[in-house]
Amino acid sequence: MAKRILVVDDETAFLLGIKKVLGSTGAQTDIVETIEEAEKLILQNPYDILITDLRLTGVLGEEGLEIIRFVKENSPRTQCVLVTGFGSPEIRDKAKEQGVEYYFEKPVMPSQLLDVVKKLGA
Repeated sequence: MAKRILVVDDETAFLLGIKKVLGSTGAQTDIVETIEEAEKLILQNPYDILITDLRLTGVLGEEGLEIIRFVKENSPRTQCVLVTGFGSPEIRDKAKEQGVEYYFEKPVMPSQLLDVVKKLGA
């Protein structure tokens, strides 16, 4: 059975590129740009993998961690990957505490995310 992946990022070009790359695995990939859209889909669908950017709106700066918290509460089996252009040891540690399997600082190549998705079983 094909894996189901949710990718959350506020950069449309990144979303479209990663959807194409992940689609090559046969995984069903949904892409959204906001925390609200992500939470709605998480409640509707059982995702195997979540890939989220840390900053989505620039207001709070840690929306990706909020999404991960939401996923872990509502879909504990979903494996999480955090990507950020604003990384720090503190953010990495927060992500690991929340159960993130992989943490990347941008720029991250789609091929790197593809490798991770394959490692996570997609």
